[in-house]
Amino acid sequence: MRLFAALFLAAALAAARAHGEEDPRLVPAQGALAHGDFAQAIDQLRPLAKGGDVEALFLLGLALELARPPLGDSKEAHDAYLRAAKAGHPGAQNNLGALYFTGRGVPRNYVEAARWYRAAADANHVEAQQSLALLYSEGLGVEQDDTEMVKWLMRAAQAGSARAQAQLARRYLDGEGVQQNAAEAVRWFLPAARNGHAWAQFFLGLLLQKGQGVMRDLDAAHAWFVRAADAGNVPAMRELAKIYELGLGVPADPESARRWNEQAAKIETPAQ
Repeated sequence: MRLFAALFLAAALAAARAHGEEDPRLVPAQGALAHGDFAQAIDQLRPLAKGGDVEALFLLGLALELARPPLGDSKEAHDAYLRAAKAGHPGAQNNLGALYFTGRGVPRNYVEAARWYRAAADANHVEAQQSLALLYSEGLGVEQDDTEMVKWLMRAAQAGSARAQAQLARRYLDGEGVQQNAAEAVRWFLPAARNGHAWAQFFLGLLLQKGQGVMRDLDAAHAWFVRAADAGNVPAMRELAKIYELGLGVPADPESARRWNEQAAKIETPAQ
């Protein structure tokens, strides 16, 4: 949870800086947020937010959402996000949608989640585009619509989101919402894999191993399995164990097979 919050905060602060010229009044609060000092950030942001500064409202919502109780307050975060979202702030619109989706600080409401995700997605907020695609895929707050789902996933994938690229590739691989097309799956797994998405690396390895949608290449398949396994992907570890056991494109190596199987088993069965 701490790692997720840190990554979420880093992405939000980067987006905030990219939203416009850096406001010197916000720099101390941004620095406090970056170091996890939510108390200082909230103290510095409240006066600016009270005066209607949209970026301050967004950052205040972020601090209130991520801080632990009693400092953290999802309801107050919602109120800050709402003011910024109504003023057209894409990050606040996205985060407001997430609050409604999860029911944090407000009753869960998929219709409201879809409303705010769409507002942010229309403003090219990549996370919102991915979330809106999920809503269309599952029919949550909107009518289930594979065409809309693929459209929003495609926009996020084209913007460079590794997660969206991997999800889009899976759709093409499985023929879910789109016509099955292994070559298109490879096309989207590749950039996601290059961007460090472990599951994309695993599936790309499988397709290269089988020669499905791409020319068969056991060396490249092995390399992608290794990258995925090094990132903690258990199926890739199991695949490497099988490769070394059978000598598929590499010399048979029982010791390496045993090592990868043991590493996978440690993850699957964590110490009590």
